[in-house]
Amino acid sequence: MDCRGYYAILGVSEDANFQEIKKSYRKLAKKYHPDRNKSANAEETIKKINEAFETLSDRRKRKQYDLESSNIFDLEESNNEEKEENLSDQKQKISQKFAKSEFKNNLVHDSSLLDTIRSRFHILIEPSLCLAFGGCESIAPKVFVVDKNKRINPKARVESETADTLDRIVMAAQACPTKAIKIIDRYTGNQIYP
Repeated sequence: MDCRGYYAILGVSEDANFQEIKKSYRKLAKKYHPDRNKSANAEETIKKINEAFETLSDRRKRKQYDLESSNIFDLEESNNEEKEENLSDQKQKISQKFAKSEFKNNLVHDSSLLDTIRSRFHILIEPSLCLAFGGCESIAPKVFVVDKNKRINPKARVESETADTLDRIVMAAQACPTKAIKIIDRYTGNQIYP
């Protein structure tokens, strides 16, 4: 798992070799260098690209970065397991209440205790890369939403992972010029996009 998005920033896989990283870095540096790119975010973008290249091109720094990333992934996994255990405990308590006769006629609806539908594919948006162009929202509006009320530094967010087909979601992710959207298969852990 790419904790700070360095691989995503450079648009390379996590097992990319030095030549692939260097080639991608040069391509992005030419595209986003403030002397060539006059957009408001060019300077910040080139800083992120340089930071990612500096870390991933140095063997020791990259090894440390990958180690930190895997530790963060392990922490996220343990947190998800704890949440699932808490949810199953809540479900069990509800079923015990309904088993008692006094609760059978009083049907109480609590939406926080219902199952949330989870997609097979986990969609992540790297906030440091998101420039809120809105291409993702126009292609898959039920999945992605850009915070239009936020005047300074708006970001896109995932509204629902199950609201559209995988093909549409991938098309929306491909519309992102900074590759801020990641799609990960929850079953295998493989990164589907980018």
